[in-house]
Amino acid sequence: MRAYLLAVLAAISIQANAQPNFSKDIAGGSDHPLLHRYEGSMLYMFGGENLGPAQIVDTEAGKPVLRKVEGKTANRFYWGPKGRSALEVYRNYQQALTAAGFKTLYACETDQCEKANTQRLVQEWPREANWKEFNPLVSNMFNSANQPRFHLISAVKPGPGGNTYVQVGLTDFPEFQRVRQFVQIVEPAVMEGGKVTVDTRAIQEGLQRDGKVALYGVTFDTNKAVIREQSSEQLEQMAKALQAQPKMKVFIVGHTDDQGEFEANLALSQKRAQAVADALASKYGIPANRMLPKGVANMAPVASNASDEGRAKNRRVELVVR
Repeated sequence: MRAYLLAVLAAISIQANAQPNFSKDIAGGSDHPLLHRYEGSMLYMFGGENLGPAQIVDTEAGKPVLRKVEGKTANRFYWGPKGRSALEVYRNYQQALTAAGFKTLYACETDQCEKANTQRLVQEWPREANWKEFNPLVSNMFNSANQPRFHLISAVKPGPGGNTYVQVGLTDFPEFQRVRQFVQIVEPAVMEGGKVTVDTRAIQEGLQRDGKVALYGVTFDTNKAVIREQSSEQLEQMAKALQAQPKMKVFIVGHTDDQGEFEANLALSQKRAQAVADALASKYGIPANRMLPKGVANMAPVASNASDEGRAKNRRVELVVR
C-alpha cells in the first residue's frame, strides 16, 4: 500500500511540474458569455452543473464568510499570458464586473487577503468545483492556503430570475511565470420538475393519512397555466386515485413561490388549479362537482422562499380532502 501511495504521489508531482501547452485551449472549452478571459490567457480546464451547490464569499461584520447558494454553475481555469502580474489581471476582472453592473460582495488584494485569511477560507474551492476531469494543477490551486500573490473578488448582480454570482480567485505560479485564474459563475436555475411521479397508492395513502398530498409531477409553462405534456402520467395517477374512491370530494390547490406580485400569483395559482380540474374532468372523466379548484399563491409555503431549492418545493399542486 505504501509503495502504491508513493507511486501515486510521484505521478501527481510529475504531472504538476509538467508545463502545459500554453498555445491552445482545452478541446471543447470556451469562455462563459457573461465574462470573458483576461486577454491572452489560455483556457486549461472547464466544468459545471445545470443545478448544483456553490460557496460564495460574502462579508459579515467586515470579515469574509462563505455562504451556500445553488444554481447553474460554470467553472473556468485559465493560465495568464507570461509576465503579467496577478494584480494587473485582478484589476481587469474587477473593472469588467463593475462595468457589467455587478456589486462587489467581497474583494481583497494580497495584503488584505493575508490579514483576513481569505485564501485559507477558500482553499477547498477548486476541489469542490465540478470539472471536466481531475487535474492537480487546477484542484491544488490554493493548496496549503499560502500560494503567492493571492487575490479574490466575489460579486453579485440581481435579475428577474434571481441573483447571478461571479467569483474570481488568482494566484501566481512562479515556475511558469504565469497567473492562475479560477473563475466561477453561478446563475439562477429552476429545477426541472415533473421527474418524479406520485403513484396511485401513495396518493390514496397520503389522502387517508394526512388529508392531503403534494404533487410535483404536474408542471406548467413559466408564468402560465398551461399544463406541460410531461405531466400526463401524474394526472393519470391522480385520476386513478379519485376513481378508486368515487365518494371523495377534493380541493385542487395551486401554490406558487413568492416571486412577483401577490395578486398576480393568486390569479395564476387559481388558473393552474382550474386547469388541473379541467384536465381530470375532460380526459379522465372525473365529475367536475367532486373537485373544487382553489389558488392560494404563496400563502402556504412548505419551505423558505429565500433559496431556489425552497421556492421549487413551494411551487406545487395539492389534492386536499373536502
